[in-house]
Amino acid sequence: MSLHLAEVSPGKAMSALRSGPVPAQHEGLHWASTFLMSPLRADSAMFDVKPSGAALLAAWDNDEALDRYLSHSSAAAYDNGFRARFEPVRTIGAWPGLLELPRREIPVDDHPVGVLTLARVRMNKMVPFVAAASHAERDAAHHPAFLEGTSLIKPPNQVATFSLWRSVKEMRQYTVGSYPGGHVRAMKRHEEQDFHHETIFVRLRPYAVDGHWSGRNPLDMLKPLTTN
Repeated sequence: MSLHLAEVSPGKAMSALRSGPVPAQHEGLHWASTFLMSPLRADSAMFDVKPSGAALLAAWDNDEALDRYLSHSSAAAYDNGFRARFEPVRTIGAWPGLLELPRREIPVDDHPVGVLTLARVRMNKMVPFVAAASHAERDAAHHPAFLEGTSLIKPPNQVATFSLWRSVKEMRQYTVGSYPGGHVRAMKRHEEQDFHHETIFVRLRPYAVDGHWSGRNPLDMLKPLTTN
């Protein structure tokens, strides 16, 4: 899988949202989806969407297929942003168009990890979902092992987060541990109210990276991403 981020104006972000790659037009591309970026909420504000750029998530046959796409004109929107390649290592749930991803956890030791949560929210549950998610986002943004992250939005009701963490152990402390607790409470509310039509959680091992996110490379310990 790959992540492509472009921190651009709202107008350019909307243009990128409408012009993502189509799998039938790119050999080796199985699935792709574009989103608007918005910062994770670091305070108690519930509705605080501030478009900060565009994002593309994609699933490929192999690195060669991704290399071919990176030389295509449709990838140019992300040339000056942040791009990373990931190996999926753990999946809960499913998503239309995504091939079967690893269910049984592939150990990554103390390697940094990326976490994708993607959901299609029931429209009549949007307000309670946003309320529950706001506390989880705030706790993530303040966690000492949090490297970087963003909310991802695709109108009308697709929502996601993508975050990078220093290690699996520390990420789990946030997701299922007692500290800080916002994510655990959000999961409990979801069990009680069933916010989503569809949802998937994917843990990913980053292995190549290029560019900057919020003015830096949060995965600067990894080798650069190269293209053919």
